[in-house]
Amino acid sequence: MQQKNRIKWAVALGAAIAASTYSGSFAETERCRLYDGTKVVCPVRTEAELEAAAAAYDDEAELMSSGVSGSTYGVAPFDYLTGVGKRTEGTTPSRGDSGYGGKGGKTELWDRVEKPAEGESVYNQWTNNWSPAFKTTLVPGADPNEGKQWYYVYCIACHGWGLQGDGPSASEIEPRPRILTDGDYMNKKSNLQLFTVIKGGGEEVYLSSSMPAWGNLLQDQDIWNVVAWIRMMADTKPPKTVEEYLNPKTTFKPIAGDIDALTANQSDDFNDAQEETELSLAGRGEGALKGGGYVRGGLRKQPEEVDAKVKKGF
Repeated sequence: MQQKNRIKWAVALGAAIAASTYSGSFAETERCRLYDGTKVVCPVRTEAELEAAAAAYDDEAELMSSGVSGSTYGVAPFDYLTGVGKRTEGTTPSRGDSGYGGKGGKTELWDRVEKPAEGESVYNQWTNNWSPAFKTTLVPGADPNEGKQWYYVYCIACHGWGLQGDGPSASEIEPRPRILTDGDYMNKKSNLQLFTVIKGGGEEVYLSSSMPAWGNLLQDQDIWNVVAWIRMMADTKPPKTVEEYLNPKTTFKPIAGDIDALTANQSDDFNDAQEETELSLAGRGEGALKGGGYVRGGLRKQPEEVDAKVKKGF
């Protein structure tokens, strides 16, 4: 129960931070703008769906603390492939020992890769075994495989592991988090809109401040990578099998004339949005570190490097 309480406390804290600056003026309408200015109803989960997702998350916490295999609010393949569920003979995505709770079992994490590679692929060879590993990108100069890592760190509490708008904190936020897989909506959002809302928060694109600004934590290239990840997940449904989970089928087709990581700096609209966003972020200004700056290190690459990497098939 202590582990469950800690998890619930962390979720509640995340929800409180995200919702702390919410302004009621944004609740007057549940409408969003597409790249052409059209207003549409934002895709969100129903109250019943969010309550069920939160309950499933609590159930998983109980399973983990007792050493039994569980799944993150119903996404059983995630449980099996992350190591929460032990990969041994007879173990299924939702049944078996997890290796936690004093059981002493070895988790799947330790036997996932028999002969680990060296270099920068060390990290991704592990994570890509429990999430999609893309061989291409729909946003030139951006890497969806790196973007999903940032998404998993910062976005799941609200938007959910599968981008379904059903994170464990979703029921605590108004307006509700968007369903980022809804192609009717997301496929008509420009890359600039997605980039700006991630970097500057909801208020930068006339949406709710419940969507926080991540520009003080993520560099521009990181944000482009997240955009690429979102594009690869358009119209994907909650997976029913491990195969579906690891091989999502996107419906996104790049919008004609839209900017991307390679061409953004050549766009007046992008540069104007950048100037406004930088001014709105705390700690920025003359002489301060700019979020658009590039700091080399780890898996982070410049757009041109990503482009070359993709052409080689990653």
